[in-house]
This record gives sequence, structure tokens and C-alpha cells, in this order.
Amino acid sequence: MEYMTVKEATEKWEMSGQIIRRFCRQERIPGAIIRNGVWVIPANAKRPDRVGQVVSDAVELPPLAKKLVRQKKKKNFHGLYDYVQTDLTYSSSRMASNRLTCQQVETIFKKGKVSVSFEPMKVSDLVEVLNHCVCVDYILDHVEEPLSQKFIKHLHYQLTFGTVDERRKKVTPGQYRTKNSYRTEPFMSPSDRISDKLKVLVAEYESLEEVDRREILDFHVRFERIFPFEDCNGRIGRLIMFKECLRHEVMPFILDDKRRSRYLESIREWDNDPGILSEVVMEAQSRFDAQIQLQMLAEHRQSFLPVGFMEDEL
Repeated sequence: MEYMTVKEATEKWEMSGQIIRRFCRQERIPGAIIRNGVWVIPANAKRPDRVGQVVSDAVELPPLAKKLVRQKKKKNFHGLYDYVQTDLTYSSSRMASNRLTCQQVETIFKKGKVSVSFEPMKVSDLVEVLNHCVCVDYILDHVEEPLSQKFIKHLHYQLTFGTVDERRKKVTPGQYRTKNSYRTEPFMSPSDRISDKLKVLVAEYESLEEVDRREILDFHVRFERIFPFEDCNGRIGRLIMFKECLRHEVMPFILDDKRRSRYLESIREWDNDPGILSEVVMEAQSRFDAQIQLQMLAEHRQSFLPVGFMEDEL
């Protein structure tokens, strides 16, 4: 069977991609399936009728975002929210040379404690992990909010506030690089052009009628090349990607440290070969999708246990 993408369906049916994805989720487009983290639709599918239900649904969060927010509010530390907080924080921080283990990150998140280690711990590693957990909560609380420079700056403020680098004045939370920056990356934009370039980037992105994985990755690459902040650009960029995947109902993904070299190469080669980054991301989407299925099985099993029963009692 031949399939078309959501983007192709928007042109064929003259409907927004957000509505089409909602119809797919509601099983109102027969044969629509998720492939490689995105919806695909049978090429011969008929245009679904728009009914009044769409108007009321438009204000609702996408289902995955809704689930994460619900678990966050209930402090359900054994659900998908727990996994996202721990794995996203650990993986993204590890890419930035944070040396805490996944178990230590999980303990910090769940209990606010630090597990014993035979190696000295950097204070900055601990503070940055705590701050990153706050940032994950922030993007979940603002999933539907359009991207803006104000949002990006606030995300950076929360990530870097109270760190050792802030105390040493190596980084200013929520502020772009200045001409006094010590960074000398060959690709980064001049400090006096950061605001203008981000303004254009955000405006172009928010004006898109259809946002899928390709558009989110393109935004990420262009953001990283602007290199707006003195530090933590990669972590901010990856947090934004996760938020936008939830917002536009694209399968989210978490890039781990094992793919760091390939990930950095893909950013450099994006203009010549966007397939490199797409390949890395599609693999990560498959892992995240598997985790979602695992969590669904765990929730199903939990529904058969007596009320108040704790698995630790086994």
C-alpha cells in the first residue's frame, strides 16, 4: 500500500497538519499508522469530514503531553514522566560532559539526595542536574506556547541559575553572549547579530503551516549554529526539540551520549546531508516509542493489582 505524509495530506485536503494528526489519533482516517515516529496515511484515503468536535479538541494538549503533565501533577514517579525526567536529564547533561551516572541523576530527581560515589563530584554537575529537572517541568507546563526569544531566555535562566559558572561570571543566566565572550567557535554568529538572527529563525519557524520532524531538526541546527549563549546551547536546543515534538505530535526522542560524535557530525553536515541527523533521530524515536509501549504494559499490569498494593512488597 502506498502512503502519504501528513504534509502531503495537508496540501491534498487543504487542512492543517495539527487537525489531520488529531484525526489519525482519533482513528477517523482508516489505515493511518505511525511509521518511523510520524503519521503516514494511505494515499487513497478520503478526506475526513470536519465536525464541531474539532473546535473543542483544539484547546486540548496533545495526548502524550497530556499524559506527562498528568503524571507530573500526580507525582507518579513510576511512569513515563519519571523516565523522561531521568533519561533526558542524564543523556543531555552527559553530552555536555556532566559526569554523574544515570542512577545518581535518578536519585537526585526522586529523593533530592546524592548517592555515594568513589569519584569526587563537581558541585556544578549537581546544580545543573537539578536545574535541568526544573527545565523539563517548565517545557511540560508550556508545551502549547509558541517559541519566542523570551521563552528561550527563560529556559536558559533556569538551567544556569546558581551554577558555579554563574558565580565565576563565566555565564549570565538568560542573557546572550556579548562581545567579551571567551568562546571562539568557528561557526557561531557574532554577538551583535544574535538577537536579530534568532528573531528571524523563530518567526520563520512559527509561520510554518506544517511542522514535522524535518522542520524541528532544521530549527535545532540553525539554533546551534547561532550559538546564542555563552554555555548550555546544546542542552537548551535539545529541550526545545523535545517540547516541539510534544507540541506538534511528533514522536519525541532522547539523544544519548553514545551517539554524541554522530550527532555533532550531523549538525556540521546538515546542509549537505540532512539524512545523517534524521537517521540518528529516527533511531532515538524508536527507542522512545518502545519505552512508551513498555509503560503502557506496566500501567495495564498495575490496573490488576489491589488498591494500595506496592510492587516492592513482592
